[in-house]
Amino acid sequence: MEETIQDANMSEIAEPVLIRPLVKSDLPALEWDGEYLHFRNVFADVFKKVEKGTVKAWVAVSQDGRMVGQVFLQLSSDRRELADGWNRAYLYSLRVRQIWQNQGIGSRLMDVVEDDLKRMGYTRVTLNVARDNQGAIRLYTRLGYQIVAEEPGVWSYPDHKGIWRTVSEPSWRMEKKL
Repeated sequence: MEETIQDANMSEIAEPVLIRPLVKSDLPALEWDGEYLHFRNVFADVFKKVEKGTVKAWVAVSQDGRMVGQVFLQLSSDRRELADGWNRAYLYSLRVRQIWQNQGIGSRLMDVVEDDLKRMGYTRVTLNVARDNQGAIRLYTRLGYQIVAEEPGVWSYPDHKGIWRTVSEPSWRMEKKL
């Protein structure tokens, strides 16, 4: 599913952005010029899951080929309240480069995810958002998501050097009925 967007309310950066499925050659660009290098192994794992069909992923790309946004979607999880593989899916890692924020890209990425979920017959989507990320909470609330639970927000990952890192980010679980 590819979608080109241009919002009439965009600022001076305004140019069409292509939203398309993640491909393997996108993996280095997900690191955003080194800013997210520490997630290299996470991104590789996401792509393996995309190939297996358990995760879906999309990227937003500017006309000059620069990666400006991303979103991942987990279709099933051991935690059924997040994703159960048939009715509820879990959206994670929605990011838009700061200079591209507030131009509709995050909303359009969310639209692509939700449209795909509806097409697959899912009726609910969940996500976790850091309690201190007021901009994201405003976006999700505007798009119809509601806070349904508190989450500890503790998770671990192997960084680009293979060292396990733990993140503690108290969060809200939000959900939307599609």
